Amino acid sequence: MLEALALLFEMQGAWPEPWRDLLETACSWFTGGEEHLVQLLVAAVSHHGRPVSENDYRAEGARNLTHYWKPKDRYDPLRCLGDLASHLRSLLPAAFGDGVPAIDANPSLQHRFAGLVMLADWIGSDVRFFPFRASPREDRGALARAAAPAALKTIGLAPPSKRDPKDLKEVFEFSSLSSIQAALAGELPLDAGSRLVLVESDTGSGKTEAALAWFFRLYAAGHVHGLYFALPTRVAARELYARVLKAIRRAFDEESLPSPILLAAPGYVRVDGVPVLPDAAEVLWEDDLQARRREPIWAAERPKRFLAAPIAVGTVDQALLAGLRVKHSLLRSVCLDRHLLVVDEVHASDIYMRQLLQALLGGHLRRGGWAVLLSATLGESAAAPFFQREVLPLREAVKRPYPALSTRHGERPAANSRPPRSVEIHLSSTLLDDSALLPHLAAALQQGARILAICNTVARANALFRAAEAYLQRHTPELLPAMFALNSIRCPHHGRFARADRELLDARVTAALGKNSPPGPLLLIGTQTLEQSLDIDADWLITDLAPMDVLLQRLGRLHRHQRPARPPEFSRPCAWVRIPDKPLCTFLQKSGELRGPAGIGTVYADGRVLALTLLELQQRDRVTLPDDNRELIENATHPDAWAKLPEEWRTHGYWLEGKFLADAREAASAVLREEPFWELHYADRSERVLTRLGAAAYDIPLETPSPSPFGALVDRLQIPAHWLGNGTAPDRLRAEPTDEGFRIPIGDRLFRYSRFGLENAPCTTY
Repeated sequence: MLEALALLFEMQGAWPEPWRDLLETACSWFTGGEEHLVQLLVAAVSHHGRPVSENDYRAEGARNLTHYWKPKDRYDPLRCLGDLASHLRSLLPAAFGDGVPAIDANPSLQHRFAGLVMLADWIGSDVRFFPFRASPREDRGALARAAAPAALKTIGLAPPSKRDPKDLKEVFEFSSLSSIQAALAGELPLDAGSRLVLVESDTGSGKTEAALAWFFRLYAAGHVHGLYFALPTRVAARELYARVLKAIRRAFDEESLPSPILLAAPGYVRVDGVPVLPDAAEVLWEDDLQARRREPIWAAERPKRFLAAPIAVGTVDQALLAGLRVKHSLLRSVCLDRHLLVVDEVHASDIYMRQLLQALLGGHLRRGGWAVLLSATLGESAAAPFFQREVLPLREAVKRPYPALSTRHGERPAANSRPPRSVEIHLSSTLLDDSALLPHLAAALQQGARILAICNTVARANALFRAAEAYLQRHTPELLPAMFALNSIRCPHHGRFARADRELLDARVTAALGKNSPPGPLLLIGTQTLEQSLDIDADWLITDLAPMDVLLQRLGRLHRHQRPARPPEFSRPCAWVRIPDKPLCTFLQKSGELRGPAGIGTVYADGRVLALTLLELQQRDRVTLPDDNRELIENATHPDAWAKLPEEWRTHGYWLEGKFLADAREAASAVLREEPFWELHYADRSERVLTRLGAAAYDIPLETPSPSPFGALVDRLQIPAHWLGNGTAPDRLRAEPTDEGFRIPIGDRLFRYSRFGLENAPCTTY
């Protein structure tokens, strides 16, 4: 790349005449003349993913690269450059015609151009579409013109000419559409004011289908050419993928089906429902079926190309990387521009993520893109910035309609899609005392209850599981079969299981607690993995204290489905919220930081929201969902509500403001701004940015795949980065078999993998 800039800036006197004439002509193509041409040439030579800037050029001593342009071994690069310039005039005659208006090559266009060049470079380098030259006399221009349409159609970048989907009731197998689904399917105007849509509706109310209905309309009208459905986690993406795949296949005939339909989650990649090997780019596909699948896999081969697929379900970080100063962000961005971007499970998350999402949406909408945000309830303080409006005061925020559909046109109230549920709330001072909870669990199992216990951390989930198992073994061993098990192996459910086991665990959870699951006692203990994506139904919910928006998500798993027979004691929804036996403010440090058990101050940093959530619950013995959702969220998350808290929380607020300000600055420094090429500069910060986008973990393969306690074959594990301290992560892990699974030594540390997942210390109780 830099040697090309050395030619441009250091060797003008040596340019061959055809090359000089070409550049002089090209200057007239742009309103900015030579300046715009130089910026676009710099964008073109940045096709490896990271913009080349003047800073790079000076730092690398690029003037010393002019020797690459000197003749060597009968090859004269400058003479060949002149031949290339002459050939371009005959290859692209329309580019040199008269009467064509000059192009305003502003920074936005430069960024789109750079992304397209990166995309074209990757497609053009694929020998499946553009094979190596067969002979010196081969007309490569003719080959490219013939191969390009086929390549674009195969990859999915050229959408079918027919785009009309079938009737939505047939697609979704619904007897009727909800009011929000109906609005997006036909009532909401297709104009600039609807480019950003916020859908707020209760968990399980059909928001996914509403977003798909909007996509079908936009797609049929030609406003978008594809769809990217962004989920918070890979597992959530995997769970939703099956629903999207089914809906897309039902909506279109074979000749109009947008394909491939990609599960864009590293480690779980699927193309049109078929799993893809991790190293698919290097695999030789030998039989006919594999050969037919090979070409559509193009978008699945590299995460950087995920957004090129016409229909993709993946993680939100893949979308966020399109707006950040990381390598290939412009490639991601130019692919995302053509899609409807749907961001699911949006809530008042940490300031870093919110800043990045706002920046991504801002650029996407400015370029004419379309986006949908889905949320069970998005607080006013989080929702207002997405629409670039002032935050309403609390007294007005609580009056906002719910469910609701919001655009730049305003808010549209919607009808509830199912009857309200009155949930009894019981505050249980057992957060620090599992033993006090155990007799209640045993009694509920004896009555035949299906119990869902959600803990804020993996360590707490494992500890509660061990305690419950020991208690039942000691007092009521006949109830042990009621504990959740996979392949007859009792276990909890959380995110520290290997991918192979996690897929089996999720499927087992759905079978045990999903629609049409069998009745009978069941105790499922897990973490946040159970509060999203999985369509499960419990008779009784037990949960650690968490922010109100998270609690509402968890409550959505309680009496979610219509079941003909529940135990009499659990015929009405009831949730126990486990709280500490002393005030939350006792966990405040002198610095203002909150440090307590059960993720208080660590998993959920904003103690003000936790304190307001607890205060709200203390004033109610039941909540009605979704009727109370808006009031519950605003009273727990709105800044005006902080005045209700005791004076002790003021110092915590100052500490948080400092943390949030630091996070906001960090996010701002990561956002890609529309600066002209040659000035646009950033080092590749992918590792740092990815660390902030999610919990930092090393994804490391095992030297030899090892069997898990459940019978799956584990070939790689994710090791949390903080477990290694300042140690270096190995390239591969050595698994040593044990009676419970296997153990993994890393330096002077020892980790264990068993039916409790991955743990960072040997355990004595199994």
